[in-house]
Amino acid sequence: MESPPPPPPQILLTPKPDPDAPPSPTSTTHTALIPKPEPDAPTALTPELYDIYRRDLEPSPDDHPDFALQLRHSQLQLDAASANLRLTAPNPQDHANLQVSIPLPPDAAAATSSSATKKRSRAGEMVRVTSFTPQDHAHFRSIVRHARLTFEALRGIYHRQDNYDGARNRSDLRASSKMLSLGLWLYRNVRIVGPIPGVQVGDAFAYRAELCVVGLHCTPQAGICYIPASLVNEGHPVATSIVSSGGYLDDEDSGDVLVYTGSGGRQRNRVEHHADQTLQRGNLALHYSYHYGVEVRVIRCHACDSSSSRKVYVYDGLYRVVSSTFGPGKSGRDVCKYKLLRLPDQEELGSKNWCLAKELKDMVDSKVLPPGYISLDLSNGKEAFPVAVCNNVDQESSLLDFDYIAHPELPLSLEFSPVKRHKGCHCNTTCGSSCSCVRKNGGGPVYNEDGTLVRGRPIVYECGDLCDCTMSCLNRLTQRGMKHRLEVFRSKETEWGVRTLDLIQPGAFVCEYSGDVVPSDVAMDDASFIDPKRLPKRWREWGDASDALLDDNLSQFHHFREPSYVLDVSRRRNFASYISHSTTPNVFVQYVLRGNENESCPHLMVFAMDTIPPMRELSIDYGIDQQVGP
Repeated sequence: MESPPPPPPQILLTPKPDPDAPPSPTSTTHTALIPKPEPDAPTALTPELYDIYRRDLEPSPDDHPDFALQLRHSQLQLDAASANLRLTAPNPQDHANLQVSIPLPPDAAAATSSSATKKRSRAGEMVRVTSFTPQDHAHFRSIVRHARLTFEALRGIYHRQDNYDGARNRSDLRASSKMLSLGLWLYRNVRIVGPIPGVQVGDAFAYRAELCVVGLHCTPQAGICYIPASLVNEGHPVATSIVSSGGYLDDEDSGDVLVYTGSGGRQRNRVEHHADQTLQRGNLALHYSYHYGVEVRVIRCHACDSSSSRKVYVYDGLYRVVSSTFGPGKSGRDVCKYKLLRLPDQEELGSKNWCLAKELKDMVDSKVLPPGYISLDLSNGKEAFPVAVCNNVDQESSLLDFDYIAHPELPLSLEFSPVKRHKGCHCNTTCGSSCSCVRKNGGGPVYNEDGTLVRGRPIVYECGDLCDCTMSCLNRLTQRGMKHRLEVFRSKETEWGVRTLDLIQPGAFVCEYSGDVVPSDVAMDDASFIDPKRLPKRWREWGDASDALLDDNLSQFHHFREPSYVLDVSRRRNFASYISHSTTPNVFVQYVLRGNENESCPHLMVFAMDTIPPMRELSIDYGIDQQVGP
């Protein structure tokens, strides 16, 4: 039988006090021991009385496991009966009353490696972040991005080592384990209830281990992450996040409403249950999240061929557990089922954006103009994929009038600097470590086999026109054009912007920045000119594992003088000119030189810095405080 909606709790859910902290003059005890009524006295059923009976049914360590389980079931039934006596359902806006509500200080974002902090992180401190300003968001967004960059750099290093050694070790788990041992996991000294600073709704992750690194979900395997009873004054565990993969027969998901089946009772890679689930550990914690009205972070897992793990984990925001039931499921075994409702006033469901992006791509491929779109292809067939234009904000359409060039016309020889000509390599089909072009990159591959950049560097040397290798050569990655579906859209915040319709892997090539090449000494300081020298060297961050590996540095890479040109995008350009500015960007510019091209005039290639989900806007750090572009 389904339990009624949870009532407003009379027992405030509070973290246990820090034993090392000084006593607080304002601390109060939220629970009081209520004496049992006389046997012959008339007894009124009250929530407090149910609490007394519930304590009487607390299992003993000496009880038989089956008997202890029945006692727990009876306790949960008493919880539900107690809920019936409450007058109103809890208000989600009042959830701050259920936990200590304190701002998270900036230095709490990263754990240190001191023994005192490690001891503290095991004990934990339960907090909810409050009074979060846009400046706070940008600050923590940068911290989260740095942790993700370190994780991806380590994972890539371990993955290449495994391929070289022929090992089959999990590079993602090795990367997260290394970061944990060095104190690089975020928020390890606190137990956060509610949103995670620096993580926004719709963020996508390729690995469960990465969820742990940023503090979104703190267990690499279990689907329910919870705060144990030992850390909560009431003696009950509470769940803080779940990963939903739709792997159980009883699971139902319509986006804003999620029916989630608890863990256990199922063999690996099977959907039916072979044994009863039990109200223990995560299952019990999720029930008490229902009982106390504690919000839960929901991460959905989807199959995804374009992800390096063939899976993608999308953070879909906060949900409230509105019912908790235990009984026979579709397989005939007893299962724990929880119904969750998404809290209002959050960003659009990330999972819903995936479906929207697919619909838009299908319409564009079918030559059907989606509602609000003013062009099916801004590039007029000059890009590998059509670049649609969406404007459902106003009537502005001037961007359709410029001349579109997919690539700048970079001359092999420029008058404003001497040229050092390079001969091409003599490789057959694809180039390896012995290739003369590859060796100019400092040794080792520039690109991974999946087409992602290994490490940002001052300049990347690709094979060129004088080389004997074919266009399928791994060292010609950017010459094969776009690999992702992108579109230009009108925004109230950034006027025109660029967003992706595909999942873009971190380190993946996105596009080339295009315009008319002009010598830098004749360019004017104007928004119509893109000066490569003004772009912050964000390429230093990509593939940088120096936080974890002391021998990881850039000294091995060749350094060169800065480009001696600017791009004039006033008359001719491509869609890259509409990528917006951000101090926490998700793409960066990498200089690339092909074969015998002039070193003073490299290509400006855009690569992904993060895992970029569909419908997410692209952003570059232009080194200024406002958007740059035509």
